[in-house]
Amino acid sequence: MQNPYIQQAQNKNEQIAIEYAPVVKHIALKLSARLPSGYEPDDLIQAGMIGLLEAIERFDPKRGVKFKTFAEFRVRGAMLDELRARDWIPRSVRDNSSKLEEAYSELRAKNIDHPTDKQLAKQLDIKPKEFPAFLDKAKPIPLLSLDSLGKLSSPDTGMDILETLSDPEQESPVETILGSEAKELVISALEKLPEKEKLVLSLYYVEDLNLKEIGEVMDVSESRISQMRTKAIAMLRSYMKSYLES
Repeated sequence: MQNPYIQQAQNKNEQIAIEYAPVVKHIALKLSARLPSGYEPDDLIQAGMIGLLEAIERFDPKRGVKFKTFAEFRVRGAMLDELRARDWIPRSVRDNSSKLEEAYSELRAKNIDHPTDKQLAKQLDIKPKEFPAFLDKAKPIPLLSLDSLGKLSSPDTGMDILETLSDPEQESPVETILGSEAKELVISALEKLPEKEKLVLSLYYVEDLNLKEIGEVMDVSESRISQMRTKAIAMLRSYMKSYLES
């Protein structure tokens, strides 16, 4: 006969899983919208549900983190693991992204913290008029953008650096789960961004606006917003990679 307390816990966990299932679907649909055509959201939903169940089992209220925050990180982490396992990102995109990161690092070594498009083009050894097309081919998938840096956390958290962007009015899951050093690293990297690029990331990750909506807010084209986001993520990656390798 099963222990009644175990049965009660199982029932509670099932209720939590049902309650948060729509959150899993929302995250999966948002992520799949950025993937190449042909990728089924159902695969991400399945991976996300596994992440949700793991979050329910591993959640420790003593850490002072809200369950919703912890669960969303675990769900995203599970979905990203699914994508990493498939390694679907084209080599050309990886190569261009790496070149852009290196360009930022090399210019920063020359004391140019906020390079212009012209300076970046020169460092990449391409013509300025070719730079927008280069950025289009270097488009990262935002939630995977810092994957090459590894994780600044234990395997129990499954959190990527960029995913720690959060509402400054809310309790910081970064500081609670990863510690103050990781939080300071994220803040320091974000502060290095130009104001417009910082705003793009804030509107995209915090306010949950899509590129078209951000373009309307900032009165620029959707394509330009996409390029600004690509540059911002490349700059973050180059900065934090330099920090971690120092």
